[in-house]
Formats: sequence, C-alpha cells, structure tokens
Amino acid sequence: MSNFAVDLISDLHIESWGPLDWTGQPTSQFCIVAGDVAKDRSILKSTLTHLGQCYQQVFFIDGNDEHRNYLDDLDSSYEHLFDMVHQIENITYLRDNIVILDNTAIVAVNGWWSFDFDHNISLDQSIKWFMDYTNTTENTIAKIIEQAHEDSAYLHHSVNRLQRFPEVESIMIVSHTVPSPWLVNHDIDLTGHPRFNSVGNQHLARAFSADSEGKIKQWCMGHYHNCINRDLAGTKYVSNVRGRANTPWCQTAFYPKRIVID
Repeated sequence: MSNFAVDLISDLHIESWGPLDWTGQPTSQFCIVAGDVAKDRSILKSTLTHLGQCYQQVFFIDGNDEHRNYLDDLDSSYEHLFDMVHQIENITYLRDNIVILDNTAIVAVNGWWSFDFDHNISLDQSIKWFMDYTNTTENTIAKIIEQAHEDSAYLHHSVNRLQRFPEVESIMIVSHTVPSPWLVNHDIDLTGHPRFNSVGNQHLARAFSADSEGKIKQWCMGHYHNCINRDLAGTKYVSNVRGRANTPWCQTAFYPKRIVID
C-alpha cells in the first residue's frame, strides 16, 4: 500500500468570517471537508467551488449548519444539497458514497445526534434545550433522531461490507459529529450541560463491532469547536475546526491539517 495524504478542514462558518481565500494553502492533492461550511447555500456553493479549484479533489460531507435553514424538511434539504454539490467541479459528496484511494476506503456521514450522547444528562432536558435554541418542533426533533440512527446504521453496514474486500486495507471514517463521549468529556464548559447531547452520536461507534479485520485506522470529525487529536486501540481520532469568528473556540490563523495514510 502506497502512502498518500489528505488535508482536513471543517466548521469554516463562512458567514462569520467572510469569503474564504485558500489559495496557496493546500499541502496535498486531496481535501476532506467535514461539514459546517455555511448555512447559506449560495455561500456553501461558492466556497466549495473555490476549494475545488485549489485541490485535485475535495471530499465533502454535510454538517448540521448546511441544513440549519431547512431543519423542518430534512429530506428535501438533502435532495437539494445533493443536486447542488454534484454540479461543482472536483467536489465529491460523500453521503451514501464510499471512495477508495490507494487501498483506503473513505466512508462518511453527518452523524447528527440522538440526544443520548451522555445517559447521565436528561434526554428530555436536552431535547427541550435544543428546541428552544433552534426554535424547532417535536417533529423536527424526531426526524433528527431518525437521521442519527440511519447514519449509524449506514456506517455499520458499510464497514461490514468493506471487510470482504482484501484490496481495502484501511478505512477512514469521516463524521461531522463526534462519535464517542470520551473524546470531549474533559470539556468543563460542556460536562453536565444539555448541550453536550448535541455534540455527538455515540451510536456511530457501533461501526467498530463490524470491523472484524481491524481496518478502521482514522476517524476524522468536526462540529466540536476545539481540535481533537487522540489515539485509541489503533485508531487515530482527529479534527481541524476553524470555528465561528469572535468566539473563544476558533482558530484565527487557520490552516489545513495534513493527514498521511500509511
């Protein structure tokens, strides 16, 4: 298996920073964008178009911000997003789409959340907090939870299928949301707060139960606005989030994080 590298970026939150100029920033031919580029679809399109001019190929998975203005109809939101992204040159939308590069399979989901990331925090309280914060309805919450479980099932099924392909020697999983509470439970600003349950989806980690060959070597993520760089049981967990401007959780000087697959 030959080595190759990808740049990882996420949570660009363009509306808070202004237009992105990524000219001269790439460190490799490929880029993974792990969601939350922009709420505005026109800004999302222009940003992905620019990134597509900077890289040979950009692999994109949506975050929750891409749907922020369409939460009441996620199905239609995904249909529109699919149509839009597929028109942009050099952009590969990773939803329901496995990419294999140099014996490494890249599998991606948004991940969403089912509001049970931490069972010690009240599910009802977490849902109420989110409804108040986003001004959404119970039907919207139900759809988000449904999508979280669908993403988890898709990830599990995909990893299981990839066990049967000997040419796939490693798997890189990309999720917008965080897959396991242990990655963020050190954060005293989140611990015990209802917001913690909308940081990640612990059901995503079920993918490991399908990984009989131990192929999952990398897990890239976004959403959580502090960067993660952790190792556990042969898997590297990494993020590279820009965050919203003028918040304590942002990188004013933001560069790609180069990930080498070996």
